[in-house]
Amino acid sequence: MGDDKNQRNAFQFLSEHFASQEPFSQDDLCAVTDWQRKTFPTYWSKHYKTFVVPVGKNRFRVSESFRPFLSWERFREHVTQMRRASSDYSWSVYGNLLVYEFFMPLTHEGALRTTLDALFFKDTLLTKVKALDRKALEQRFPREPAEGDDTYFERLCAWISKRFVGYSVSHVSGRFRAEEIATHQDAALVENQGRRYLIDETTAVVKFIFPFGEPKTVPLYAESDEADAEDEEAPSAARDAKQIDWLFHELFVKSVVQVVNGEAEIWMVESGLRNRLHIWKVQ
Repeated sequence: MGDDKNQRNAFQFLSEHFASQEPFSQDDLCAVTDWQRKTFPTYWSKHYKTFVVPVGKNRFRVSESFRPFLSWERFREHVTQMRRASSDYSWSVYGNLLVYEFFMPLTHEGALRTTLDALFFKDTLLTKVKALDRKALEQRFPREPAEGDDTYFERLCAWISKRFVGYSVSHVSGRFRAEEIATHQDAALVENQGRRYLIDETTAVVKFIFPFGEPKTVPLYAESDEADAEDEEAPSAARDAKQIDWLFHELFVKSVVQVVNGEAEIWMVESGLRNRLHIWKVQ
């Protein structure tokens, strides 16, 4: 019964401080209970720490993670079980990135996934890299002194694997005009001839995101302007971006164009460092 009273007092304290967002210390929370000082740290680490964020030296504020437990029933369920402490995150901000997005009919998604997935295996990747123009490759990725082929390609493979780690696919519904612009009457004639004037199509959007340069470490609960502060682009970051861009086109873009071969147009939106639209058209 006593423990239930203490938990109810702790629940009331956390609920009030969630509403007010007033900072508090561990001693403040401990004071609403009659737990001994050796007992409270156990409850803090097992049950309460997940609900707070630090805002200063030994000062905390109740976070949004407490919202689902604003009822006594949910809170009681939480404190009667062993819970993990809150996750410890670090906050890093990349000031530069490259983003590539391919837009293509959904019918090509399966073949495209198979082709792209193959590039995430070392044996396939090494085969592709070794097939690249050697002069152009070594111009962008110079060899180390007395570096043999095996060591050179292993180093390249490690460099690529660190940056080319995945992609995402989303589906969007769209509509486009398949004929020259026409009046309603002329468009109806097009439809009567068995052709489509307006076409609905589900498009697969394949996105690649590449941060480059060194990330800036930001205190986890810093103000947003600390994360927004711009850094000067170091020469190494600019070189990294050019290397990523060249390899992406050699390894991924050419593979995509080959897989989607037969479409009238292939679109790729490039953003981040530059904002450009690439269009491949059938001659």
